[in-house]
Amino acid sequence: MSAERIKKSSLLSSILKALGLPFVIFVIGYLYALQLDKEFQVERQIQVQKAVEERLERVSEGVAERVTFYSRGISSLKAAISAFGTDNLNYAFMYNYAESQDYRTKYPGARGLGFIKRVAHSDITSFVPQAASDRPDNVFSVKTLRPHSNSAYIIQYIMPEEVNLQAIGLDIGSETMRRTSADIASQTNSVQLTAPITLVQADNKAYQGFLILQPVFKSVSPPQDEQQRLDATVGWTYAPLLIEEVLSSLSSLRGDVQLTITDIKHSSDTPFFVSTSESVLTGYSASQTLPLFGREWQLTLTADEGFVANLPLPKQNQAFTNAMVVVIILMLIAFSVQLIINRQNEEKEFKRKLILANQEALKTHNERLEREVEARTQAMVKSTVLQKSILKGAGYALIATDEEGIITVFNPAAEKLLGYSAEEMLHKHTPATFHLEEEVVERAQLLSNEIGDTIAPGFEVFVFKARQGNTDTKRWTYVRKDGSQVPIKLSVTALQDESGQLFGFLGIAYDLSEQLAREHELRLAKEQAERANEAKSRFLANMSHEIRTPMNGVYGALQVLKEAVVDSKEKGLINTAIHSCRALTTIINDILDFSKIEAGKLVIEERPFQLSALLDLLEADLNIMRGKKPIELSFTNQTTHDVWTGDAVRINQIMLNIGSNAIKFTDHGKVSIQVKQATDNTLKFFITDTGIGMSQAALDSLFKRFEQADTSTTRKYGGTGLGMAITDSLVKLMNGDIKVVSTPGQGTKFIVSIPLVPSIEEPLDASASESEEQPSTLKGTILVAEDNEINRTVIEVMLDKDGLTLYFAENGKRAVELVSEVNPDLILMDIQMPEMDGIEACKIIKSSHPQIPIIAVTANAMATDISLYESVGFDNYLAKPVDIDMLYSAIGEHLNS
Repeated sequence: MSAERIKKSSLLSSILKALGLPFVIFVIGYLYALQLDKEFQVERQIQVQKAVEERLERVSEGVAERVTFYSRGISSLKAAISAFGTDNLNYAFMYNYAESQDYRTKYPGARGLGFIKRVAHSDITSFVPQAASDRPDNVFSVKTLRPHSNSAYIIQYIMPEEVNLQAIGLDIGSETMRRTSADIASQTNSVQLTAPITLVQADNKAYQGFLILQPVFKSVSPPQDEQQRLDATVGWTYAPLLIEEVLSSLSSLRGDVQLTITDIKHSSDTPFFVSTSESVLTGYSASQTLPLFGREWQLTLTADEGFVANLPLPKQNQAFTNAMVVVIILMLIAFSVQLIINRQNEEKEFKRKLILANQEALKTHNERLEREVEARTQAMVKSTVLQKSILKGAGYALIATDEEGIITVFNPAAEKLLGYSAEEMLHKHTPATFHLEEEVVERAQLLSNEIGDTIAPGFEVFVFKARQGNTDTKRWTYVRKDGSQVPIKLSVTALQDESGQLFGFLGIAYDLSEQLAREHELRLAKEQAERANEAKSRFLANMSHEIRTPMNGVYGALQVLKEAVVDSKEKGLINTAIHSCRALTTIINDILDFSKIEAGKLVIEERPFQLSALLDLLEADLNIMRGKKPIELSFTNQTTHDVWTGDAVRINQIMLNIGSNAIKFTDHGKVSIQVKQATDNTLKFFITDTGIGMSQAALDSLFKRFEQADTSTTRKYGGTGLGMAITDSLVKLMNGDIKVVSTPGQGTKFIVSIPLVPSIEEPLDASASESEEQPSTLKGTILVAEDNEINRTVIEVMLDKDGLTLYFAENGKRAVELVSEVNPDLILMDIQMPEMDGIEACKIIKSSHPQIPIIAVTANAMATDISLYESVGFDNYLAKPVDIDMLYSAIGEHLNS
C-alpha cells in the first residue's frame, strides 16, 4: 500500500470517529430550535393581531369623524333656516346657501344638502303648486315609495339638483326606516342616521345609502314633550350619504385590508358594506361596535397578505435559523476538537506506515520516469524528422531569422527561388541581401507615416507589424543571385516559445510570376472582349438606324395609302403590311434591348407614372393584337394607389411581351390581366390565358435566349425567342420576380412581382400626347430637316393638310439658315445628316430661338440617345418608323400650346 493511500485511509477514519459528538449536539439543538420557533410564531401572531386592532381603531375613528362632520353641515343649515325664518324658506335661499358653503370641498362624500318638508296629508294638494311656483322650472310632484295616509315628509330642496333629481319630491315618510329615523330625530331633538337604505338617486347601490337628519321646529326653543316636538316639527335638514363615497378618502382604509360594516339594529345581519383587498386575506381580523347617531355599526377589519408583509416583523423562521446557526457552530467546534485529538493519535501510526510505503512508492516512481523519458525522446526524434520533411517538401520559400535578422532557416524552395545555397545564407546574412533597396526605403517611409514615428530602412521594416502580433503580408521584389528579379508575396509572422517569449521571425514567400502573367492575359482578354462588345453595339446601332430609315419610308407611305384607299380589300392588305412593319420594328427593338442587357447598359428609369393610364395603353395595344380572334380580353385593377415611381415604358414592355404571347398561343377562350398591390408596396401582375399551355421541359427553357416552348410552336406561331428572355432580364433589373404555372392543353399563368414606391408627385400631363389630334385642326409653319429624300416625301404627304405650311432642309446647316428666313412654329429634326447633324443644329437654333419647339425624328431611340436629346434642348422625340397618329399628336401638342 502506498503512503498516499495510507494517509487517505487514516484521514477518513479520523473524520468518522469525530462525527459522534457533533451528531448528538445537532439532535439536541434541532429540538430546541423547533420549540424556540414555536414560541416565536405565537409572538409574531400577537404582533400582527395588535397591528390589525390598531388599524381598526383608526378606521373607526375616521368613520365616526366623517359622519359627525356631516352632522355639522346639516346643523349649520338648520341654524341658517331658523335665522332666515321657516316661513321665508324658499328655493333661492337654499341655492345661495349651498353655493356659499362650497359643500363639495367642505363635506367630501356627501351627495348634497337638503330640506325635507313635513306636510299634513290634507295639505298635500295645496302644497304641490306652491312648491312648483317656488322653483325656476315651475315643476314639482310628490313621489312615494309605498302608499300611506299619514303626514308626508317631502324632500322639497336638495342641492345640487343635477345629481339628485330622482330625490326631489320624494316622500320619505312613505318608507318605514326613513320615517322612523325622522320621527326619532324630532322626538329627541337630535341628529339621527337612518338604517341602510337604497337612495333613489343611486339605486344601483342597494342598501349602501343613509340619510342623516336633524329636525327644524316652528320656534327656536322646541317643546319639552316628545309628541309636542313631533307636532311642532316643520321639517328636517338632511344630507344623503353613500358609504362608499364617505370612506373613499379615508387614508387609514387602504387596499391591504378588508372592511366589513354591519348595522346591528337592522333586521338583517348581512353587512351593508364590504371593501376589497389587493391580495389574499389572512386569518387576522378584529371587530368593534361604533354607536353613531342612533345606530350601532359593527366594523370588522380583516388583514390580507400585503398588510402582514408590510409590518416591521422579524423574518418568518428567524428564531429557528438563529438557533440552528448556533448549533452548527457548536457542532463545528466539537468536530474540530475531536478531529485534532484523533489526528494526533493517528499521526504516529501514519509515520510508521509511511516509511514502509515510501520504499515501494520510490521504486514505482523511478520505473514510471524511465518510461516517460524514453517516450519523450522518441517523440522529439519524430518531431525533428517531421520538421525537416516539411522544410524540404514545402512548395513555398521558408526563411526564418533570429530577433536581429540573421537567417537561421533557408529551405530548398528558398534556394530554388533565389539561387543561393543554405550554406551561403545561414547565420551569415539578413534578408536585406535579396531585397530591392528602393522598396525597403519606400516601405520604411510608409510605415513612418502610418505610425507617426521614424522607422529606419532595414530589417525592422519587414518585422515591425509582426512584433505587434500581426501577420504582415505584402508584395515585394526579390533579387536572385544572378541579378534577375522575381515578384513575390511575403507573409511575416513572429516566432514565440511556449511561454510566449519572442525568439525570431518566419517569412513565407510565394512566387507571383505565373499569377501575374495569367492576370495580364486575363486583362488582355477582357479588353479584347470589351472592344468586340463595343463593336457589336455600334454595329447594332448602325444597323438599327439603317433599317429604320427605309422602314420609315415604307411605314409612312403605307399609312398615307391607308387614308387614301377606300376599297375594303385593299385597305385590309395595307393593314396587313402596316402590321408587318410594326412586327419588324418590334424585332429590331428586341434585338437592341437584348444587346443592351447583355452589355449591362440598359438603364431603368425612376419617374412618376399613372398605373391606370399604363393599363389603358396596354389594353389598347392588346386589343389590336387580338384582332378578330374569339378571345375575351379582361383587365382588373385592384390597387389602392394610382401614381407610382418606376420605369413605365419597361413595365409596359414586360406586360406587352407576356400579353401578346398569351393572345398568340390562345385560339379561343380568355386572356385576363389582373393587378394587385402587396403589403410591401410590390405590384403583382397576374396574366392568365386558356391557351395551349406548356410542358415542364418547355417551362425550363422559357427564359433562355433564342428559344421558344418547342420547335413545333415556333413553326406554327413564329417568333425570335428573345421576348421572354428580355422580359426576365427587365424584371430582374427592377429587383422583381417572375413565376410561371402552366398545364398543357389548359393554359398558362404568369405572376410578375415588381417592387415600386408610391409617388406623391403627379406624372407629367400626358393628355396632350395621348389625344388623337385631327390633322385638319393643325395650323402653323413647320420646318422639316431630313437628308433622306424618301422620308421628306413621306412627311410632306402626311402633313399635306390645310393650315400647315412646310419648309424642307436637307441638312442641319441649311435648317439653321432657314430658321431666320421662315420663322417656323415647329421644327422636325433628323439626327444623322451631312455637313451638320441634328444635335449641333438644335444647339445653335435653341441658343438664338429658344421658344421654337424642336422634335427629334430619329432612328436612334436607345435610352442613352433619348437622354442626349433632352440634354441638348430637344422638346420631344419620335422614333422611326414614325406612326402618323403619334406624329399628329406630337405636332398638335406643341402647336396648340
